[in-house]
Amino acid sequence: MIFVTSYDSPDLDGIACAIAYSEFLNKEGKKAAAVYYGDLGLEVEFIKRYTNYFPVEKHTGDFEVDSQFVLVDVADPDGLEKTIIPEKVIEIIDHHPLTFTDEFINAQKTIELVGSCATLMTELLQREKFVPSKEAIIYLYSAIISNTVNFKNAITTPRDINAANYLLSLIELPDDYIFQMFGSKSKLTKENLYRVIFQDFFAKPINGKRVGIGQIEIVDLDATVTRLWDELVIVLERIRKEDKLDYVFLVGIDLYKGQTMFISIDEESRALFSKALDIPNLETKHGLNFIMMRKQIWPKVDKALED
Repeated sequence: MIFVTSYDSPDLDGIACAIAYSEFLNKEGKKAAAVYYGDLGLEVEFIKRYTNYFPVEKHTGDFEVDSQFVLVDVADPDGLEKTIIPEKVIEIIDHHPLTFTDEFINAQKTIELVGSCATLMTELLQREKFVPSKEAIIYLYSAIISNTVNFKNAITTPRDINAANYLLSLIELPDDYIFQMFGSKSKLTKENLYRVIFQDFFAKPINGKRVGIGQIEIVDLDATVTRLWDELVIVLERIRKEDKLDYVFLVGIDLYKGQTMFISIDEESRALFSKALDIPNLETKHGLNFIMMRKQIWPKVDKALED
C-alpha cells in the first residue's frame, strides 16, 4: 500500500494534493490511500462540507511493514508522523524553499518554488493526461487560491495562475465561492483560538535555539486581533511553554486587504525578528501593506541566528 500524506495537521494544500494524487495512483493500478494525522483546519472543513467528499483517513497506530509513502507539501522529516520511516518514502512533491531531501534516499523528488503545492500537482496530472474527480479539482483549485491569497501573495507565479485557470475551466463554482472560503477560516473565537493557531504552528531548532512561528489567514485581521488580544497573548505564551520555545512569533495575513501583521509578545522574540526582517523598532503589532508569509520568513530567521 502507498500512503499519500503531508505534515502533522495539514492545511488545505496538503489535503488537496493527497486526494488528487491518490486518485491518480489508483487509476494507474497502484493501491494507494490518502491519510492525515493531527487536526484539520477550518478551511479544510469548509471544502469538506461544500463537496461532501473527503476520501482521506485519519491515521492512528503503526503502518504495515511493507508500506510506502508519498509526501506532498512537506519535505521535512521532523514534520512527519513518527512511524513514517524516511527510507520508505518513494516520492516527494513540495514547494517550500527549506527542504531536507537528503533524508529521503529512495525518493523521487519534485521541489519547485511556486505558490502552492497544488500547482505542482495540477501540472503533474496534466502531463499524465489524468483528470481527477470534480471534487478533487475543487480541492486543488481552492488550495491554489488559498496559498496565493487569490494571487495577491508575492510568492504567486504565472504557473499558479495558469493551473488555477485550468482547474476552474473544469468546474462551476458560485461567484462568491472565494468569499465563502476565506470567511470560513476567519471565525476566530476565544474557544477555538488555541486550536486554530496551533494547527498552523511550526517550530524548529536553529543554532541551539528553538523558534516557533504561527500563521493565521483571515478577513478583518486588525479588528479580530484587537478583539482577541488578551486571549492571543495567553495562547502564544501557552504554546511557547508547551514547545519549550526560545522565540515565538505570529504572522497574520488579511485575506481581503492583502496586508500582513507581525505579532510578538516578548522583547527577546521582538529583537530577533526585528533583526531577521530588517525592521528597526519592530512593534508588538507591526503592520505591512503587502503579504509576507511564514515560508518567506524562515530563511531570514536562519540567517539571523547563524550570524
